[in-house]
Amino acid sequence: MIAAATVFWLGVGIGALGLVENDLYVIGLLIMLIGVIGVLVRVTDWLSDRERGLGRRAPR
Repeated sequence: MIAAATVFWLGVGIGALGLVENDLYVIGLLIMLIGVIGVLVRVTDWLSDRERGLGRRAPR
């Protein structure tokens, strides 16, 4: 989850650099989209684990 959130904030930072170079707006938006998808995957995984095992993860 931390890695996905870090990717999102990296996208925000690169998007802020769009003030300097216009193409960085688009690159920042794409990276933020990747980060949001990562966060959604982690949240969905967490919710499915809670439903399946009352919050306990199965040993791997």
